[in-house]
Amino acid sequence: MIVPDNPSLSIIIPVYNVEKYLPMCLDSLLKTEGIEETEIILIDDGSTDRSGEIAEDYARDYQNIRAIHKGNEGPSASRNLGLRAASGTYVFFCDSDDEVVPEKFKRIIELSKESSYDLILWDSALIYDKDDPIDRKRREGYFAHYGLDREERTYTGKQLISTLLKNSGNFVATVWISAYRRTYLIENELFFENGLIHEDELWVPKVYLRAGSIRYIPEKIYHYRIHPGSIMNPVTGDRAQSVKSLMHVYPSLYEFYDETLAGDPLKDLIEENLTKRYLHMIYKYRICKYGYGKQIDKKLLLRTSRRLREKIMALGLYIFVH
Repeated sequence: MIVPDNPSLSIIIPVYNVEKYLPMCLDSLLKTEGIEETEIILIDDGSTDRSGEIAEDYARDYQNIRAIHKGNEGPSASRNLGLRAASGTYVFFCDSDDEVVPEKFKRIIELSKESSYDLILWDSALIYDKDDPIDRKRREGYFAHYGLDREERTYTGKQLISTLLKNSGNFVATVWISAYRRTYLIENELFFENGLIHEDELWVPKVYLRAGSIRYIPEKIYHYRIHPGSIMNPVTGDRAQSVKSLMHVYPSLYEFYDETLAGDPLKDLIEENLTKRYLHMIYKYRICKYGYGKQIDKKLLLRTSRRLREKIMALGLYIFVH
């Protein structure tokens, strides 16, 4: 089958040194009914292993796959390049070491043909490398939206975040759990900020809060892989790059919420969640040892803390942060 000139879905996959996982990722997509009508764009971000060759092999064998090669700049630049190169009505940013569930992902392909939602949202499960000793003490439901009704339903972006925060106390800020209407992203200039590691955490709230319609599918359609050596699970103990990104992401989000949600009851709710996550990161990554202590706005964290636990953590910064 010839791929349509204007496919309903473009799948954008940043690729960097994932020769072990890329075939599994692509094979899971290629097993999906209707996948030949989609566009799959592989952005080789200067890989130094065989990932670029594997991308070329798949592009040669499948009409709907193309490979783009570039110098190493990180996933944000790769996603931005893919977004500009895509022709689909919707775009889906898939990570190259993850997989989709083929029999469920076909529902997303079907929806992309018949919908005009700004976002199509779904759930994810976790998968682990069998041979890798990863700490598995993660909540299985973390990447599922258990604060939402367990039926297909449409929300505005504000309704979605408010419902999740009120019912579960959290919302998932990760890019690969949705398909996005391409013109919605481009018209609102919703591109990724280059050079960040935790780029999802800055990008997703901006995308959600501007969205007029989000269709939620309560199915675990995506499998997020936990393995050592990934960006989120580095084998080195040096977290300097992550800390640098986090110290940009969190203050930027406070500024964004101030501008976007002034006078909106959602502002207090979403800032409380942001503060909870920010405090967790400060202690988890030991941010102060990297020299960012003076940049932390302790008064802001104390003011936006609601629960006793967060208040104690915020007060502790007056003792430990210099």
